[in-house]
Amino acid sequence: MDEKFKQIAKLFQKLPGVGPRQAVRFVLALLDKPDSEIEELGYAISNLKRDISFCSQCFNISDSQVCSVCANPSRDRTKLLVVEKVTDLDSIEKTGLYRGLYHVLGGAINPLDNILPNNLRITELNRRIDESAGQFTELILAMNPNTPGETTALYLKSQFADKPGLSITRLGRGLASGSHLEYADESTLKHALEFRK
Repeated sequence: MDEKFKQIAKLFQKLPGVGPRQAVRFVLALLDKPDSEIEELGYAISNLKRDISFCSQCFNISDSQVCSVCANPSRDRTKLLVVEKVTDLDSIEKTGLYRGLYHVLGGAINPLDNILPNNLRITELNRRIDESAGQFTELILAMNPNTPGETTALYLKSQFADKPGLSITRLGRGLASGSHLEYADESTLKHALEFRK
């Protein structure tokens, strides 16, 4: 293979979940596209960080300072559901069952990958709860049911257990251990939300 081809394929391999074969397929697929589509993709990628950012309140994806969930006045502002990633938030939103607010941590505690509590948005979560002046009555921990998720949930439970008037709940089981929220079907997420404890 040509060196430039290999170089572009290696760039695709830097994306999560993309291996050498898939990277080669991406480059080959792009070679078959018209120049206008490649230019459109290139423009979107080069402006990605300028056009899309994180919500200043919950860290959801947003094209303005505050995301559509936080800006919606009809959301239940007494409930705050904590997720690891934006894709988890999106999966829960698709169920249509949860009408409260969110907080995206940006990952889960995993010392093996050098992800410690100070690498996550836990300080921002604490500040948000403190600044709400008792507005939040329920903190729902919606971590993935795997070792890092369980570790994170236990850590958060210990950190916020002493907040007056704040009950801490977890999603009910129904999610398989070792799975990820973003891959769970809507029915499984529906049961997990309905039977949280």
